[in-house]
Amino acid sequence: MVPQTTHRNGPALLIELLLGAIPLAAGAGGLRLALDLSPAVMGVALLAYAGLGLALWRQRGNVSLTPADRVTLGRGVLVMLLIGLIPAADALGQEPSLPFALALAAVLLDGLDGAVARRLGCATRAGARFDMELDALLLLVLGVWLVLLDRAGIWVLLIGAWRYVFVLGGWIDARLRRPLAPSQRRRVICAVQGLGLTLCLAPGVPPTLSAPLALVLFLLLSYSFLVDAAASWRSEPPTGDV
Repeated sequence: MVPQTTHRNGPALLIELLLGAIPLAAGAGGLRLALDLSPAVMGVALLAYAGLGLALWRQRGNVSLTPADRVTLGRGVLVMLLIGLIPAADALGQEPSLPFALALAAVLLDGLDGAVARRLGCATRAGARFDMELDALLLLVLGVWLVLLDRAGIWVLLIGAWRYVFVLGGWIDARLRRPLAPSQRRRVICAVQGLGLTLCLAPGVPPTLSAPLALVLFLLLSYSFLVDAAASWRSEPPTGDV
């Protein structure tokens, strides 16, 4: 069974978050100077990172991260860089190389945290939640980049929005807050989403190919969420919040 809490050894969460901000600030600042981008790049990236840190703090308090969580946080730094670059999208023009490279690194690192958790025996429910929420945010950010680069219509944002629609539904119907049974279908479809959207950002991929691919991804993810919703509705409502 996955433990509820994270390890309490090592530096506290606040210190780890501050350490994580260092490579983020260096990366955002370096890209801004190298490519002559807007000063907003660093500000937006750090602001997004502060939001991520606040969400972690609210979830677990000032409890240190596990080794697997630190891998996830490293992936989060890449996602925050992608967010920080959004104000500079016009300056980048239609050249997708930089967002594509960051997205590809973030997607390829997905799964490494799970491997570390299994290897070191540090899997936790909080860590799995952290990984899942970061995946959802990455999908939403990739959708924004696809719109900015004219690779797909604004409808592609629905891919990233699905997770938040499901959470909102849980506030309305308590059955949607029940923990879902493990599902290979869910794992595969979710993994395909990040890789597929990243491929849509790849240099040289025309909108005539990226948009249909994104549509297929949206339909797959919609199918997965609707299956989970139907399974939740068929079950008994929980006696309390999950």
